[in-house]
Amino acid sequence: MLKAAKVKAAFFLVGVNAERYPNLVRRIVAEGHEIGNHTYYHPNLALCWPEHVRLELNATQLLIQTLTGRATTLFRPPYAADTQPARLAELTPLKIAQDQNYLVVLENIDPQDWARPGADVILQRVKQQRHDGNIILLHDAGGDRSQTLEALPRIIEYLQARNDTIVPLSKLLNTTRDALMPPLPGGQTMSHYISSTGFRVVHAVQEFLWAFMIVATVLVVIRTLIVIYLAYRFRRSSPVDFAEPASVVIAAYNEGKVIAATLHSLLKTDYQGELDVIVVDDGSCDDTAAEVEKIAATDERVRLIRQENHGKARALQRGIGAARHGFIVFIDADTHCQRQTLPQLLAPFSNPDLGGVSGHAKVGNLRSFIGRCQSLEYTVGFNLDRRAYTRWNCITVLPGAISAIRKTAIDRAGGLSLDTLAEDTDLTLSLHKERLRIVYVPAAVAWTEAPETVRALSRQRFRWAYGTLQCLWKHRDMVFNWKYRALGWFSLPSIWFFQIILVAITPAVDLFLILSLPFGAWRDLLPFVIVFLATDVILATLACILEHENLLQAWRIIPMRLIYRPMLSYCIWKAIVRGVKGAWVSWGKLERTASVPVRA
Repeated sequence: MLKAAKVKAAFFLVGVNAERYPNLVRRIVAEGHEIGNHTYYHPNLALCWPEHVRLELNATQLLIQTLTGRATTLFRPPYAADTQPARLAELTPLKIAQDQNYLVVLENIDPQDWARPGADVILQRVKQQRHDGNIILLHDAGGDRSQTLEALPRIIEYLQARNDTIVPLSKLLNTTRDALMPPLPGGQTMSHYISSTGFRVVHAVQEFLWAFMIVATVLVVIRTLIVIYLAYRFRRSSPVDFAEPASVVIAAYNEGKVIAATLHSLLKTDYQGELDVIVVDDGSCDDTAAEVEKIAATDERVRLIRQENHGKARALQRGIGAARHGFIVFIDADTHCQRQTLPQLLAPFSNPDLGGVSGHAKVGNLRSFIGRCQSLEYTVGFNLDRRAYTRWNCITVLPGAISAIRKTAIDRAGGLSLDTLAEDTDLTLSLHKERLRIVYVPAAVAWTEAPETVRALSRQRFRWAYGTLQCLWKHRDMVFNWKYRALGWFSLPSIWFFQIILVAITPAVDLFLILSLPFGAWRDLLPFVIVFLATDVILATLACILEHENLLQAWRIIPMRLIYRPMLSYCIWKAIVRGVKGAWVSWGKLERTASVPVRA
């Protein structure tokens, strides 16, 4: 439009827009127009610290130099500071710009086209203000500018009809275009290259984060709707009388503080079938074996097997091999059962096609913020998902804290593998490969002890993350494999994206949001943040309703995002780095506090 009218204009660029449309910036210069600095994120400079003002100016200047090979001496401040600067806060940015050798350009004809009053009104306002000055302000960014584009040729025709001459700023100031936009000297080639590379990297990161947020938001919403639908359709199985003999396998290493309470809660069960309780002491250095022997001396159902320290998986292997019965119950050494836990857990095996049953692990030690966060995480991330996944037979882990598996199913799956740190997930996926059904029983409640310090939690989650990555890689042939239906197309991809990729990258998005706050870009990010938080709160609320928990606990999901999840992200990245290096990771051991209260 300007080219057709043979009119030259001065374009004051917002850096973030110039970065988004670099070819348009180059075209502006190539067609003889002039370019000025209009800050990078278009903030209200009257509200900014001096350092922020300088950063806005310098970043935009570097970008202009990178894109055009020219600097600029022209500057126009955003908002009210460019019309009637009166307060000191509005004058300070102008002083900073002048100290940096900018020529501050202020308009004196402002039709306020940004408000979109209509092309006729825009033209009429120019006519009314014509006697006030000779610099007209129009906007070509920041939304729908169709009215400005409609009014522009009419403004040009009006001015030319008055025999007004339309000139660029350089001619108005009686200087040259090169004086206002000096070409970069050849000696700055390297700095120009560095700046150009830097902006490309920043632009690529921004584009990636924007794309990631859009894709993640869509997937989070879709997954949330699916989980809500499936969890709503979850139906508890009808109670049946099941009293087949079963073996309970417990791997113990330095569990002297908790093993006695675990065995006492287990032996008080209402289960009517024969029980065989096997405790494998994996080379404990404390009184674990002595505590077990005391109970074994008074209850013949308990057996102690001692071995040198070889890790939890080998201890479980030993216990499975020593089991006398066809159903194996796995319980952690710190887990307290309720009287109905075993009857509820084993009852589904009345179905001969069933391979495994997941119980309902709940955090018992709620005396710290970290413990309460894990309790909500268990309720939402584990137990709610298992309700949903039962409908599609795509449960990904039978938890070592409380689960049961047919011994023949373990044999069909090739036994308990030593390939990963997440032996329970590994075995569960192997059971799926044998086309065995796995279900979740929320009534089979067991109370477990969660880490109470950041250090202990970090160590635990690192092992979980590392073991999960090992399992995902080992069973990667199952992902997007129609043979495994929902497991291959829903639950396993969900682990990859929502538990690995999303957890790893979300803190970077959060940091991106925080860093954008001073620059005004938060308005674009806020809808994504609201969607993420809303889905978290909705799932947490639904989970609390299903578990008959206090609904106020659901709001704890918000501080968890800011405090708890960055630690999980650190564990994920640490696991990824260790995995890439191929470094060996041992199982390790959490310090027990024996803080889980006894429940009937």
